[in-house]
Amino acid sequence: MNRRLSVLGVAFALLWAVLVARVAYIQVFRASHYRGIAEGQSIARDVLTPARGEVYDRTGALLVVNMRGTPTSGASDVARMVPASAPAGGMTRLYPNGPLAGQVLGMVGRDGYGQSGLELILDRDLRGTDGWRYTRRDARRRYAPGASDQIQQPVDGLNVRLTIDARIQSIAELALERGVQRTGARSGVVVLVEPRSGDIVALANYPLFDPNASRSRASDNWRNHGIAMVYEPGSTFKVFTAAALMEEGRIRATDTVDAEGGRWQIGGQWIRDTHPMDRVSFADAVAYSSNIVFAKTSTRISQESFYKYLRSFGFGMKTGVTLPAEETGVLKPVAAWSGRTQQTIAFGHEVSVTPLQLAMAFAAIANDGTLMRPRLVQSWVDGEGRAVRAEPVRSVRRVLSERTARSLRDMMTGVVDYGTARDIRHPYISIAGKTGSAQKINPETGRYIEGSYYSSFAGMAPAEDPVLVAVVVVDDPKKFKYGGQAAGPIFREILDRVSERGLGGEWPAPSRPVLAETPARAVEARAPVETGLASFGARGVTGRSASSARTGAVVSSAETTLRPDRPSMPDLQGSTLRDALYRLRALGIEVDYEGAGRVREQAPAAGTPLRRGDRVRLQLGWSG
Repeated sequence: MNRRLSVLGVAFALLWAVLVARVAYIQVFRASHYRGIAEGQSIARDVLTPARGEVYDRTGALLVVNMRGTPTSGASDVARMVPASAPAGGMTRLYPNGPLAGQVLGMVGRDGYGQSGLELILDRDLRGTDGWRYTRRDARRRYAPGASDQIQQPVDGLNVRLTIDARIQSIAELALERGVQRTGARSGVVVLVEPRSGDIVALANYPLFDPNASRSRASDNWRNHGIAMVYEPGSTFKVFTAAALMEEGRIRATDTVDAEGGRWQIGGQWIRDTHPMDRVSFADAVAYSSNIVFAKTSTRISQESFYKYLRSFGFGMKTGVTLPAEETGVLKPVAAWSGRTQQTIAFGHEVSVTPLQLAMAFAAIANDGTLMRPRLVQSWVDGEGRAVRAEPVRSVRRVLSERTARSLRDMMTGVVDYGTARDIRHPYISIAGKTGSAQKINPETGRYIEGSYYSSFAGMAPAEDPVLVAVVVVDDPKKFKYGGQAAGPIFREILDRVSERGLGGEWPAPSRPVLAETPARAVEARAPVETGLASFGARGVTGRSASSARTGAVVSSAETTLRPDRPSMPDLQGSTLRDALYRLRALGIEVDYEGAGRVREQAPAAGTPLRRGDRVRLQLGWSG
């Protein structure tokens, strides 16, 4: 018994010695290690979120803001929320204008990272840099006051100023919405560009997308079809065929071509014209959009040269705009062309573009032949309002001579003056444009869909020295399929409203012209002198005589009484047909004219007294 107790005592002594040794080891030799573990359990690291950069339009209007709290019904809650001026929890990204430019601005996810649009592609600079703070907590994870905190302050994101003008964006979206609804179309896109700088002043999509409304995030409306929609441009592409031919000296505006009465066969397939013609000038082939003339004339230059010009305009490649998911379009290399590809591309088939690509290519013609890189971001600004960096205006390349670009614009005025877009003629703003209609392609079968079209219009104003270029594309209109009917009126409405309201800053608003209401054939005779599209500069004024502008008389071509001072024949040399017609008809004079282009000869001569019933004869032509 005593022996057993002795053994048990020795065992307990050994166990106690082991425990003492273990405690000594932990407290003496491993003290710093376990002290570190304890510190880690009592000190918490909190992430300090920076304020995300805000977004402004070109005039300084706020487009995106950070707010405290969570909106319950989108932009309508703006008035009930307080802007967040410092990093804090519960931050919400708010778009105070609702769906205005929604596809361009994009949206931010719940994690605070950009998911689409500018919010995505500019995410790194907008998001800023996280900070941190170490604080001591008790065993229940409660903050222990009095302990010294370690803090690294966050760096707020940069603010960005865009080239978008919110007022013009609103005008474009409203006109597009009405146009899509009027035609019963599926959707539509409008791109507005300043050709000299490449600045995008509006990029509208319909249906609209409101980044504030979470339910819309599951829809397809967030896609920006201005850069992501790839489609066959149809007849709007003829302008670039004309550009290549004229730059190479293979055709002039006055040259005539046999349009074959509206039917012509190539490669076993028939090409047809909507406006059948026989022999026609190249300028009129543009105005009336002859597929046959362009198919015939395109082969006057080599396939390689034709391809070179189209690539030079930017087709088949990204424009480099500051937006994610931009498509390249489709321009097959010459090695992949069939025997009729060149002739088909000549009138806008077997080639695909995005609306922005097309707008920038037309802007090159408006810019006297120089292609610009599209600019959407003007500058970056820090929280103190200091400019951090600016996005420069960049030219890409010269694609045409100034002479060819001006000749193209002259021919494009015929499209609006008397051609396929004559219904959108403006009473005092000269417009150069081109219509287009192309059947949609079924992506699964590769075949055209019967009765389904992309209808488009590309225009610029004032035609003589454009400061605004627009491309309008209407997807699958049900009531009108031609570009002049479906897309042209949208451009005209935008132009009307922009010229009335002005663009702000360097583009002051003009006075509204007074138009004749009755009789039905009355023409405009009173309008502000040197206003025209004054928001684009006084150089755009056309379509009136100075004397009629001063008198304010409304003149009917059916009932005309010439003023007692017996007006004389004005000097019309070099005038556009549109300008000459308005000036003469405002005086009650009938006009006969031949040819296309600008006035080269007139009868009677300038200064000849005019009488009621006199007829004037004009001979039109092209310089060079």
